[in-house]
Amino acid sequence: MEPKPPAFRKAPTLKDVAREAGVSIAAVSYSLNGGGTIGEEARARVREVAERLGYRPNRSAQSVRTGRNTTLGLVLPDLRNPYYPALAQSVEHAARQAGYTVVLIDTSGSMENEVDGMRHLEDQGVAGAIWCRTSNRGSSDDDENFAMPVVVIGAPGLSYDNVTINDREGGRQVARHLLDMGHKRFGILSGQSVGEGMDERKNGFLAELNGKSEIAWQQKSPFSIDLAEDVVATLARRDITALMCGNDMIAIGALRAARQLGIAVPEELSVVGFDDIPWASIVTPALTTVNQPVAEMAAAALTLLLDRLADPHRPVRHFKVSVRLVQRDSVAPPPA
Repeated sequence: MEPKPPAFRKAPTLKDVAREAGVSIAAVSYSLNGGGTIGEEARARVREVAERLGYRPNRSAQSVRTGRNTTLGLVLPDLRNPYYPALAQSVEHAARQAGYTVVLIDTSGSMENEVDGMRHLEDQGVAGAIWCRTSNRGSSDDDENFAMPVVVIGAPGLSYDNVTINDREGGRQVARHLLDMGHKRFGILSGQSVGEGMDERKNGFLAELNGKSEIAWQQKSPFSIDLAEDVVATLARRDITALMCGNDMIAIGALRAARQLGIAVPEELSVVGFDDIPWASIVTPALTTVNQPVAEMAAAALTLLLDRLADPHRPVRHFKVSVRLVQRDSVAPPPA
């Protein structure tokens, strides 16, 4: 005997609520939406019936009726990085509170897929989109025109409203902390996708050092825990006492590589990341890193987007959020 297909409960409609409450469909609509000249007694009865029946407004129908689109897009680089699910969750929560639904696109770490993802959202007719760019690639990307309002997270630009992190200050905080701990010889593992000269984390780090110590080497790495063989070979030289990493994923990869090489962290090598992803506090040793206020970033991005929807012709606005160093167990004074 073949199993029966699952039975789905039929969602109650305005007509169901109206019949149960003994009023017209228009009266139900007015009661639930706060319009019309419905008496308070009838309005309260309608709301009680709607709650009892489990009635939920049909957002698609409302959009058609009112002309107000309540769907937003969110383009993220790589959901394998715990930073981005946390950001997505914050955006979704903030959007839901504002009465919007979010459509998510993961570009799997491919810069080429980002614009394609934005075009897909455009084709779907979303009201607007939040675009978390993979990298700072310069003003040339601002030439992209979309038939919807766009807010960019993580990369400054002249054409779009954007939310950025004070990456330079974060780099300075890392450098100050390592200098205070007595380190004099550093390595830098920066993000491979960040444009040359546009890595503000590294720029701030170098500006704070300002000749107070020696940079033994600088290399680039994908934002991944899987370090390339040449990077591991460089770590194996054991010619630095502190490593500044472009993000936490790279830093966690460095912790793993150091363990495989027999390099004790932090006794022989101090490691610092950037982002303060959930993994940072549970790896061994717990990672010293720079915290980004993800919820604040999401709220700022959504506010900019909703303001743009309300006033399409207002000037472009830029919002920069502060960061703070979180000291954990992956940093110690250098060996004697």
